[in-house]
Amino acid sequence: MSRVAAGTAALVLLCSGCASITQGTTHSLRIDTETAQGQLIDGADCSLTNDQGMTVARSGGATLVRRSSKDLEVRCTSAGQPDASARLVSRANAGLAGNILFGGAIGAALDHGSGAAYTYPTWIKLVFGEYAVLDRRDEREGTALAAAPGMAMAVAPAAGGTATPAVVVAGALSTAAVPAAAASAATAARPGAQLARGSSFDYQLVERTTQNARTVTLRVDRIDDKQVSFNSGARVERPNGELIRIASPLLGELDSVTPPGGWMPGGRVPRGMWPIKFSRGSKQYDLTAQVGGEHTIRVPAGSFTAVRIEIEGWLSQGGPHVRGPYRATLWVSQELRRPIRFEVKSRTTTNTGGAFFMIDETAELIAIAND
Repeated sequence: MSRVAAGTAALVLLCSGCASITQGTTHSLRIDTETAQGQLIDGADCSLTNDQGMTVARSGGATLVRRSSKDLEVRCTSAGQPDASARLVSRANAGLAGNILFGGAIGAALDHGSGAAYTYPTWIKLVFGEYAVLDRRDEREGTALAAAPGMAMAVAPAAGGTATPAVVVAGALSTAAVPAAAASAATAARPGAQLARGSSFDYQLVERTTQNARTVTLRVDRIDDKQVSFNSGARVERPNGELIRIASPLLGELDSVTPPGGWMPGGRVPRGMWPIKFSRGSKQYDLTAQVGGEHTIRVPAGSFTAVRIEIEGWLSQGGPHVRGPYRATLWVSQELRRPIRFEVKSRTTTNTGGAFFMIDETAELIAIAND
């Protein structure tokens, strides 16, 4: 047998091993739906969507979902009920580790590309009128995975029957329908809408792996028609919200990932999708930002109209070989000209020379004042 033929045969065997180790590109998912009062309702129409396409199913039973490294969006509808929906977090499964052992880099790459190396939760319970984020790391055998009390966003039907996010629950990020006249009046008088010397913004930063929390205050110490300086020049912006420089990343990863020009270059949030590729300190970001819709968001500092930005790509820290996937969600208030909520997860996928990083943080605006 020639070397080429032998190599081809080996690759076929290798790929066959991939399929057996990772157990295919689909897995079973059971969906239950219930009312806010706890009454189970079977037969709701559900759509399940990721980058591999959309699958339809009915609640009360199981369906096959296409594996992917991307999260899965689930939405269930039933007559007379607001939508029940959730984002299912994609997690690497044991097949990926097995493939690294038996299939090497080729097998691992194949399973990553096909999605076979990833798994979603296998049994979930959704509540009509709520949106949840469900992670299979929280699964318990024999029990449907559901949002912990106070950790789902409530959804209420708006005028015309369209479901829009509503009221905050137990400090979690949520959205609320606010009458236009009331919102306009509140905006005109609210702190932070017009900056002056002494204006301040308090953020709570939480490191989620340890639950360590700290409060950081951004305070205006100098302002003119060209620049706004915070904390003795640690952060400098233009009056329209465009970032001039960050001398010290007071807001942790939120400041580190903020690109040159900030999130409002030219005084507005960009539309659509755009690349973010820059370095800050030892970190090199190679990301893509995708702008979503604008909603009214309630955080501890109040309710604000904000634009949602999904950020995804790669972070290298300390060298090109120390890198990991990066996923973050950011809410930016154009009224306040700054972020009001941020959450991020990133960690190295390799351990070259003992180098490793893990980021799992949130930052949220908790108070505004005009001294």
